[in-house]
This record gives sequence, structure tokens and C-alpha cells, in this order.
Amino acid sequence: MDRRIERTRAAVEAATVELVASRGSQVGMTEIAAAAGVSRKAVYENFGSREQVLRCATQSLLARVPFPAQAVAADGRDPWEAALMPVARHMEQFSDYYRAVLTGPGCFLVRDAVVDHAATGLRNARARNGDLPVGATQKDDRFIVHGLVGIMADKLAQDHHADLQRVVRVLSGRLAAAAVG
Repeated sequence: MDRRIERTRAAVEAATVELVASRGSQVGMTEIAAAAGVSRKAVYENFGSREQVLRCATQSLLARVPFPAQAVAADGRDPWEAALMPVARHMEQFSDYYRAVLTGPGCFLVRDAVVDHAATGLRNARARNGDLPVGATQKDDRFIVHGLVGIMADKLAQDHHADLQRVVRVLSGRLAAAAVG
């Protein structure tokens, strides 16, 4: 990718995160362009729509979320917790942003980006642990992860001091108990 395009995209994504965190997800393309120091046309050429800007900004944030591969294999943690705990910590760190984008207009694409990231982490954790249940499919995991991300989004919307890590621990424990029982 051309360096100018990369710089433009990075500036738009960073400006979007900052604007949404401070003012909510209904920020317009003109505001985003001005905050990024680029033209509105450049934003549309690079992203196509406001929803795509939000999705790409979210993916850019999520790219920083590590999935601790060695820790999962070493301590035998539940793969649900191993995959979702880093996402929960990240969502707590950027809670104003996630509260706005997961509950406001156009949240489907953003929620989908979070689900994609967490589901990939889950599949990787299960593969490392040799813990892929017989008959389990990516669709099954995605369905459950989508529900868990929805619960975390609801918790963020209801409580400005939401403890998403606790939510993940409780839900992971319940999933593990249901799998055994």
C-alpha cells in the first residue's frame, strides 16, 4: 500500500477513535476528515462509508490486542477465558470508544470486528491446547462469541465502570461447566 494512503488511513482511524470516545458514534465524515487533517473525499475514497471507518478504526485498535500463546499452553487456562480476557482488558482501556460504537448507530460492523478478533483468538487457543471439541465448528464458536461480546457491550452501556474481566471470568466458568455437564 502506498505510504500516503497508509498515513491517511492511520490518521483517519486515530481521529475516529478520539472523536467517538469523546463525542459518541454519531460523528460525521466531515468531522472525522477535519480531525484527521484530510479531505472528506479522501475519507470516502479510503473507506467508503462512516460504518467502514468505524470498523477499520476498531480493527486497528484490536490489532494491538495480544493473544498470549505461550501462557495458554503453559497454564492450561480455559480457551474461552484465554481468548476473551485480552479483549475485555482492551475494551476496558478504551471503554468510552467501545461504549459508543457497540451501542450506537452502525454498531453491527464494529461488533462484527470484535467478534472476528475474539473468535480467531478462541480458535487459536483451542488449537494450541488440543481442545477443539468433536463436531465444533467455527459457526458454533462465532455464535457463542457473538453472544458474549453482546453481553460485554450491554455491560458497558449499563455501567460506566464495568468490570468486563469479571464478566469474562464468570461467563467462561459457566461455559466450561456447561461443556462438562
